[in-house]
Amino acid sequence: MSRRKSGHFCWCCRRMRPNERFSGRNHARHLCRDCARLPREELQYRQAERNIERLLHDGFHIPRRKRAQFDRFLTHADARVRELAQRILADLERDAEEWRRMRDGDEAWATSPIAGSGEADAGVWDSGATAPEEDRDDDLEDDVPF
Repeated sequence: MSRRKSGHFCWCCRRMRPNERFSGRNHARHLCRDCARLPREELQYRQAERNIERLLHDGFHIPRRKRAQFDRFLTHADARVRELAQRILADLERDAEEWRRMRDGDEAWATSPIAGSGEADAGVWDSGATAPEEDRDDDLEDDVPF
């Protein structure tokens, strides 16, 4: 068995901290003493940021069932939370458009250095060597098991 890490996780600063860094009330809230001193507005912003990140599926898209929850952050009372949600939405839309272009075979994507030139890479098969399947077929004809 592996030894468990000692300490506690603080959700606000996202660090494992020793138990001494937590007061009694904040120990149950998973909030270290340093983060407990932060203003209430900052704690609410960090909690909203954490909630937005939880809505993202693998960091690439927002599932259809969670879009209504995400829309709440686009109309949030705090301007910083609204800005964060709008920035994340813009990034997701940009990434989705890039994937659509790649999927549909857009000319700009096909000529990009990421997609490659479309030609076969110079490798083992271009050097004149025979493919392993050809060699194996010749050997199997002579080697009959019965």
